[in-house]
Amino acid sequence: MDWEAASQRSFVAQLSKHAADIELVATGLEKQAEALTTYAGQLTQIKDRQTVLERQRSAAQNRLALARMKLLATPDVPNFTKQGDSDDDGRKKRAAAETANTDAEADLRAIDALWDQLLTDRRSIDTSCAQALEAGEVLGGLAVLSTGTVASIGSDVFLKMLSELSRADLEILTKQFPETRNLLDGADPCKIADWWDALPREQRDVLIAGASTVIGGLNGIPALDRVKANRLNAKFQLARVETKLEDRERIARDAGRDPDDDPDIADLRRQVEYLHDASIEPPKVQLYLYQPELDRIVEMVGTPSASTEKVVTYSPGTFGNLQGFYDRNTQQVSTWLQQQDKEGLVAFVYKDGRYPQNPLTEANDEAYARRTGAQLAAFEDGLSQDPLLAGRQSIGIGHSWGTANVTSSELAGAHYDTVISLSGAGTPSSWVKNSQTHYADFSYPDILQDAQDIRVGEHGVVWGGRNPREVGFDHGDYYKAPLSWTNFPGNFLVNPLLRASAGLDAHNLTATSDDANTDLLDDMRDYIYTTEE
Repeated sequence: MDWEAASQRSFVAQLSKHAADIELVATGLEKQAEALTTYAGQLTQIKDRQTVLERQRSAAQNRLALARMKLLATPDVPNFTKQGDSDDDGRKKRAAAETANTDAEADLRAIDALWDQLLTDRRSIDTSCAQALEAGEVLGGLAVLSTGTVASIGSDVFLKMLSELSRADLEILTKQFPETRNLLDGADPCKIADWWDALPREQRDVLIAGASTVIGGLNGIPALDRVKANRLNAKFQLARVETKLEDRERIARDAGRDPDDDPDIADLRRQVEYLHDASIEPPKVQLYLYQPELDRIVEMVGTPSASTEKVVTYSPGTFGNLQGFYDRNTQQVSTWLQQQDKEGLVAFVYKDGRYPQNPLTEANDEAYARRTGAQLAAFEDGLSQDPLLAGRQSIGIGHSWGTANVTSSELAGAHYDTVISLSGAGTPSSWVKNSQTHYADFSYPDILQDAQDIRVGEHGVVWGGRNPREVGFDHGDYYKAPLSWTNFPGNFLVNPLLRASAGLDAHNLTATSDDANTDLLDDMRDYIYTTEE
């Protein structure tokens, strides 16, 4: 009985929280039922009129056909061979046939006019019913969406709508119109921050719960609120991935294969574990952005607070993908830095959209980096609106192509106090050092560094020779990797695979927290903290 009483109290408490939404839905359903009942009655009347008119039309058509037959059978030229009364009879029959034909045609025209009126009346009741179903009493705050596509709504109108909708309306809105998720992309983060700050805490919580897909990706919303929204988004995604995993495991077993031997299943299991950690309360994985279908993910490492002094944005390089996050590999450098300064540093591991997957084309394409750099600059603008992150030391770290991404974001207006290149690929042609920013490169003699020495005419094949060390980044000697590219001097033709593998391993080592990378990580950290002073 105690358990039942507790359940009842819990149910009543939850019901009271949503009483307004339930009342709104109930009122809407009642009005909807009234509109449909009225429409059904009017439609029945239309159907009855249609049946009568169809019968009248059929009878009128028969009368007209008969009248025309009689008219054809009655000569319209007098028969001069006949005399007297017979001639008068012919005229009378002719006149009667013409009158019958005229009357039948008139009846048919009248029925056609009534049919046209019937069609007009049908369109009228259809319109009236549609208007009744789209009225504010029925649709609540979503009534405006019935008059046009979501894409036509301006940002100001959409923000006002979000401010006024109930949680129930918000859930309907984001599910029925998933495009609302990115409707505010490109909106001024400062404007978004002002809008959010003006909302009462209760409405912010309603928006997080009811429109998590919108709030979780909106630059200008504070990081802690975005993490709350994306915890819900991760929870929704987790259910989908778990179903997919169960299907894949079942298919493998049905085919007589061990699911544990399937690498794709292993990847799905890691994704499930990652999303589980992101969806629990409090989340072990803090997602600042999560839209996997658009290849967008930003993980926050650390928790913003009044003690936060440093804000790191880490951009991975070529081949960066979602699986790297699920495997917990992409976050290694950021996690290592945050563990050194748990109270004072917050890091954002950033991959907003598709990253280059071809090192010879996309990763060496300045126009590509300029596009991603503009998006990164908007992200930085959003961070700068957060009261717990604004005004702190800002550090941009790029591994490999990620350095081109970070320096491209500077051209788009982003500002960093410190920019770190981890075996960076290069910088855009118009990029120059910011006099208020400190720049440093930390690298091994790896496959990329060796490629940067290759020249075609006067220019290098990698970013036109504009690698970080050539354009003014501070740097020391190359670090010594456990197995370096230089372990195979003059041996390229004999051991090309070993040489390439060693150079790639050394390049990737800079982006890890591996013990072999400790010297580089320590020096990078010292540089960040020294330049601050």
